[in-house]
Amino acid sequence: MRWLFVGLGGWLWAQASSPVSLPEIEQQLAKIGPIILNHEDMALKDSLNKEFLALWLKAFSVPEAFSYPFDSVVTVSDLCPPDSAFRILTWQIVDFEERDHYYYGIVVRRWRKDKNSPWQVRAYVLKEIPEVLQEDDIEQRTLDHTQWVGALYYHPRYSKHGVLRYEGWVKVPRGRKIVKEKLVYYVLLGWNGYDKRRNFKVIETIFFDPRQPEKVFFGAPVIYSGPVPKMRVIVPYSETTPLSLNKGWFVPKQGSRRRIEAIVFDHVSTAGRRSQKTLWEDPRPFFGADGTYDALVFLKKGLWEGRRGILVYRRNVIPYAPEIEHYDPKVIQRQREEAMRKLRQYGFSR
Repeated sequence: MRWLFVGLGGWLWAQASSPVSLPEIEQQLAKIGPIILNHEDMALKDSLNKEFLALWLKAFSVPEAFSYPFDSVVTVSDLCPPDSAFRILTWQIVDFEERDHYYYGIVVRRWRKDKNSPWQVRAYVLKEIPEVLQEDDIEQRTLDHTQWVGALYYHPRYSKHGVLRYEGWVKVPRGRKIVKEKLVYYVLLGWNGYDKRRNFKVIETIFFDPRQPEKVFFGAPVIYSGPVPKMRVIVPYSETTPLSLNKGWFVPKQGSRRRIEAIVFDHVSTAGRRSQKTLWEDPRPFFGADGTYDALVFLKKGLWEGRRGILVYRRNVIPYAPEIEHYDPKVIQRQREEAMRKLRQYGFSR
């Protein structure tokens, strides 16, 4: 039986003396998770979180854990793309007194050299670096598991899988040459509660280099709003204003029957010209959703500045809600009449 140990340089394999029981580990995780999330004592939560993380690593020391559901561990976001190339688990610890949020996670990578080779599985602990959110170039940087933009990733709406998968073409350095290669990349949608003044929604990309399949990279050069690509999108907003970010559709113009699939999110506006430093010091009066929407559209066949298989930014789109197609005024009228009947029955209306 093998045990997985994770250090700063990655991971190592060693022999474990006792067998791993996934149902028993799941039971322990299910007990600890709610305490980590809801207890008010930060010292206790930090201590239990170390045990929580160790239990996850113990579980993923056996290959069978990759497909084990862990359904009873409801405090952890557990997502996987349609091709099962990896599994990502994220959770948070909230300091209720200071209203700060801290994020933790594990990426479990699965791959094989060819169809006849055995599957290989490796787990990586995600190291959150909260300070990177304040850096001006954070949207243009490729990071690894030791420099993670912490977030609680959630399942996109209208999607069968919790991770969106795309294929595109990018230029990468290979020795002294820049070559164009096919790239499979994945998109994660996440939320970071950060502190009592600032929240973030995150559109994160993750990919794997075919020549280094065991490594995990956050930030693929596939998001375009201009000539220079972005690796991710960070949308800051005030604690006092909600902000939506999800998979959906928009229409080119009012009344159009054409539906364009996209990642749609609120546009954030600032009141007046404020420096980035000022926004970080006290963002509450300055920014939030302004009632308009932006989108990232995947270009599979069409070209945009010679590029294909990328996500292109669109400003001021008109969102489309599929629920509208099923709207029936007669049904609404019957529901209203039934509600009024019950009110009259109990003497609340004439």
